[in-house]
Amino acid sequence: MEIVRLTAQWEAALEAFLETDKALNLFLLGFLEVHPIGRAHWFAGIDGDSLLGVVMLVPGRLAVPFSPDVAVATAIGSHLRRRKYRATMTVGPRAACDGLWTEWAGGTPTRCFFDQRLYVCREPPPGASVDGFRKALESEWKTIAVNSGLMEHEDLGRNPYEDDSSLHEAVVVDRIRSGRTWVIEREGELVFQINLGTTAEHGCQVGGTYVPPAHRGRGIATAGMRELCRRLLAKHACVTLHVNEANTGAVRTYERSGFSRESAMRLITLESPA
Repeated sequence: MEIVRLTAQWEAALEAFLETDKALNLFLLGFLEVHPIGRAHWFAGIDGDSLLGVVMLVPGRLAVPFSPDVAVATAIGSHLRRRKYRATMTVGPRAACDGLWTEWAGGTPTRCFFDQRLYVCREPPPGASVDGFRKALESEWKTIAVNSGLMEHEDLGRNPYEDDSSLHEAVVVDRIRSGRTWVIEREGELVFQINLGTTAEHGCQVGGTYVPPAHRGRGIATAGMRELCRRLLAKHACVTLHVNEANTGAVRTYERSGFSRESAMRLITLESPA
């Protein structure tokens, strides 16, 4: 086996390799649809003309593996460490992430090391339309930005306002302007919000679900998820999301909303920059 950085001549083979599990690799397939292969650093273990495993790396930000053979992910992790790529964050299939990170980060302390799970919805959930469910308005950006920060603090232990408030707000505004944030409004208050992330030929991914604490326990998140899935599944083959398995409330919500439990996933981030 040889570890190489993929070039444009590998693009068709890479797409075919990722399509062996379309729901699991929705983020990678969506990225490849939008960006040329050279936009990120795609590293692979190859045997002749065959791909054995890959890692998509955005240097300084993120690494996402797909490697059915964990040994290939481990070898790519060693390759990244030798070439001085800084370990920052990895998310993806659990065994591959663990193998990659063990060799890449070399025991560096982590801030998050979460057991996640891929959930997939393929059939529109039953139910009536939800009053107040709509796309967010740009005038609501501040409330949505605050809620997004609180959601990340609950999920990841850190509020993005503490890192770069201007960047966080710009991302929130951009999502709203592009019609990728949905809300439920009740009596002039936003009681639910969620973001549409990756959209690709094979499906779409959602995340950033948030219900303010005062409105929890009333079935709002379940109703919002069902309504969003009905709308998205009119155009897409499936809707996917990642959830921290320790967040049992979120797990119950997604299962009640028509999502099925699928692949074991991992999320790892550093305690501080290396």
